[in-house]
Amino acid sequence: MPRIVHDPTQDICPDYLSDAYLAVRTAFAAAQGFTPEAVAATLTTAWEAAHLTQVTAWEAQYLADHEAENERQAEEDENTRRIALQEAREEAAEKRTREKKKPKLAPFADDVAVPDEVQLRPSQFALHKLELYEYVELWYFTQEGCLEARKSQRAAANEAYGITTLGPDELMALKPVASFKGSTKAIPDQDLTWRQMSTAKNCLLASMAKVGWPERYLLSLALFFHHLDCSPWRVRMNGDQILLRYQARVRQDWHEALRSADGDAFNISLLNDMVIRSIADEIWDDHRRASTTTVSN
Repeated sequence: MPRIVHDPTQDICPDYLSDAYLAVRTAFAAAQGFTPEAVAATLTTAWEAAHLTQVTAWEAQYLADHEAENERQAEEDENTRRIALQEAREEAAEKRTREKKKPKLAPFADDVAVPDEVQLRPSQFALHKLELYEYVELWYFTQEGCLEARKSQRAAANEAYGITTLGPDELMALKPVASFKGSTKAIPDQDLTWRQMSTAKNCLLASMAKVGWPERYLLSLALFFHHLDCSPWRVRMNGDQILLRYQARVRQDWHEALRSADGDAFNISLLNDMVIRSIADEIWDDHRRASTTTVSN
């Protein structure tokens, strides 16, 4: 049905008794044999019937338009509510994500003073190696290594950044270039003193725990160092040097085995006396060659 564009409720019935309709009344009266008054009454009745039909159609169209507008408004309100709800959920999710990424502050006790000993803090390079489960020299966890790290960190605000990957998903992240650069002052494990190794192992184990190493691996490595401390080789000639070289080789092999996909790695806490004896032979041969060279000179 075509849309009604004219509002018939404002229409007024013509005055069919007026002079404007004289010709119509005369022709109609002659044709039908009615009086002019009867003709006017018939025309008025016909107009009113047609007008009623037009008003009924107009009102039906108005009601349909009103219902359609209500439905459209309801749909718009529902879409607005749904969008607002989705935005609220996304904002809540973003807030939770921000809260997860936000650094956590540990509580502090009002009556606890500064510790008597300042905690050793290894370099970002050493910690980055541990995060990747890679081998890193013990020197970085000695007092000397941590003091060197503190000096280098003073310029951290002005240093460049590089791109690295984190976690099994290999997410991209920015890290200071210091995270990738080792110190030129680092000393190989086998050249450390026993005292340096003993102090460094504690800092190493604490740092490994801090970056998320599983407790089982930490316990195995802690037992490894404990067994070295208690080894009967320590009272033998060159015993400390032998065990330092053993520690350097075995710990590096352990890290490589842990990162390898070729089967299970070995338990580092179980000392291999055959390897220790082999290293002892190497060192004794080194001393004999050094003595021979000295005598010949």
